Amino acid sequence: MPPKRHKIPDPASTPEPKRRITRSSNKADIVPAQDRTNDPPNAEPTTSNKSRALKRKEPSPTNATPEADELPAEDGSPAPQVITTRTIIHELVKKPIQCHQYTPSSSDSSPTLIFTHGAGGTLSADAVVNFCTGFSKYLPVLAFQGSMNLKARTKGFHACIEEIHSSQKTTQKRKSKEQMKRKRMLLGGRSMGARAAVIAASEHLAEKDHEQEETSIQLVLVSYPLQGPKDDLRDQILLDLPESISVLFIIGDKDAMCPFDLLNETRRKMVAKSQVVVVRDADHGMNIKPASATKEVGESAGRVAAWWVEGDLKADVQYIGKQEE
Repeated sequence: MPPKRHKIPDPASTPEPKRRITRSSNKADIVPAQDRTNDPPNAEPTTSNKSRALKRKEPSPTNATPEADELPAEDGSPAPQVITTRTIIHELVKKPIQCHQYTPSSSDSSPTLIFTHGAGGTLSADAVVNFCTGFSKYLPVLAFQGSMNLKARTKGFHACIEEIHSSQKTTQKRKSKEQMKRKRMLLGGRSMGARAAVIAASEHLAEKDHEQEETSIQLVLVSYPLQGPKDDLRDQILLDLPESISVLFIIGDKDAMCPFDLLNETRRKMVAKSQVVVVRDADHGMNIKPASATKEVGESAGRVAAWWVEGDLKADVQYIGKQEE
């Protein structure tokens, strides 16, 4: 008779991983996501019970007038996340650049989104914190503080680009020559910061020798101020973007500075390919009523933007937020 087969015991449950804190000028305390407040983001990173990779739930495609509520669902527990402060000193800028680094625990070699606030805003503005918190559930964010001067803000992007490029040199040494040639760059901002991101992308392409380096640029433009205070149309820098650049617009359907119809007219004239996320009932500052829902939709917009970066957003126009009955 053949020997009896012994039953293999069930494996023990996987122990919880150790929490990780990145180096920075200030240590970041880790707190549960549900305890977060609107304090400066360096004091409000989130955590979770497991380090397993979260499966993204792709939003349902929508048209311009969807019938169903398309608010993306939170899939699983919030990802472990650390938020630290960082200072960048560069010859392009007069003063040191103060930054908030959002780092998901699952981050490996994923590209970092360089993001900045609007004119007169700060890194602690609700719209910035909510978006970066949602986005960094999947991908890292380097949010930097800048002045109200558009040219100075654009220089801030270039300084951050060079800083990130420099910090990645050690990692790139382990990569093949083909991998080193192909680079992904993510730039974004809200309001005036979005304009600066567009200009920085165009300037970067013009200055670099792309016969030696293939750079894929993606722009995440939140509340882009398409229509100025004097009804001037700020579309030319968008029309100048080449086909090689991909653009995601995130707008509120009550944003007077970026009406949906006007944005669509501009998109039809653009050479660069683009998609749109529309936040229902949101104004230019991404505020909605009731105010308690502002944080939820802001983080949802950030998550959807991360899906778009990874190619998981298929709809040309994606609505999020509750639809009025």
